[in-house]
Amino acid sequence: MGRERYGCYCGLFGVLHDLMSTPNKDYTITMGDNDYLSLVHHKDSSVFLSEFDPHTALEMDLAAWFSKDCYLAQSGYAANVGVMHAVCTKGMHVYVDMFLHMSFYDGLAARGAKLHPFKPNNAADLEPKVKKYGAGLIIVESVYSTSGSFAPLEDIVRIKKEHSCTLVVDESHSFGLFGTQGLGLLHHKNLVADVDYITASPAKAHATRAGIVFTKHAVFIKENSFPFIFSSGLVQNDIVRIRAMWDMNKVAKLVGGRKNTPCAIVGLAMKNEEKLSQLYRFLSDKGILAAPFLAPATSPDHPFLRFTVHCDVSMEDAKTVEEWYATSKARL
Repeated sequence: MGRERYGCYCGLFGVLHDLMSTPNKDYTITMGDNDYLSLVHHKDSSVFLSEFDPHTALEMDLAAWFSKDCYLAQSGYAANVGVMHAVCTKGMHVYVDMFLHMSFYDGLAARGAKLHPFKPNNAADLEPKVKKYGAGLIIVESVYSTSGSFAPLEDIVRIKKEHSCTLVVDESHSFGLFGTQGLGLLHHKNLVADVDYITASPAKAHATRAGIVFTKHAVFIKENSFPFIFSSGLVQNDIVRIRAMWDMNKVAKLVGGRKNTPCAIVGLAMKNEEKLSQLYRFLSDKGILAAPFLAPATSPDHPFLRFTVHCDVSMEDAKTVEEWYATSKARL
């Protein structure tokens, strides 16, 4: 399963971590970053972050809250690419939901893994493939951004366990919305311990820029993620905003804490891109803005028009959208 690739790291911290975890936080001469004009006071490259940096401190606090070690990336895209860089090896069998986010495919392409796509949210299509090709990496999203559909997480976890696979779940569209304190669907379903890598983008519910990976192998991911090693870390205002939104989540009454919570995403599968364009323009003329999903965000044959039901959408707003959509069906 490729675990032999990082077996030596699981019990140790690695050379990079050892070098950067220094007991001295009060340097009189600092020459270890790329801040040429001295415009900022934090280390701008992720690889130069020490355990005393606000970025690292936030990782430690989020880890304690989520009950898994945490790695903060520059974006959800960077987080997913980085996990693929670290975990995947050439020729590894990787089982991917057909609606999986492009960031995973980007990371997988760099590693030369053998991809086995399965039908969206279809564990019955996944399991025969795992039986045929053997143990590997399974990647799904808990909530899919185009359709708003939920992954059959309990079935996916069962397949993972029975066939000795490694499981990655992207919680970008449930993190901050579902579960107690916005911990996500996996926490809500008590499945966190069964998932090896949990990723999320706070750019959704938290309206801030970052990517998060929760895993007991966080140090290994950092040491093998190209986006972490070769890109700048989070800037101070991002860290402050994440803390503020996180604190708000911890005290807020979340919809996700209730049973049978519907998804905030309503995705309309369109016949083709021309039909999507007609509906988008029709609704736009009525003052209604939706999000068109076209290639490369979807396949050319499966465009979507997505509506997001957020906290400022009233019942009257929802009825207006429904009425104009019904009207459009008769006209278009």
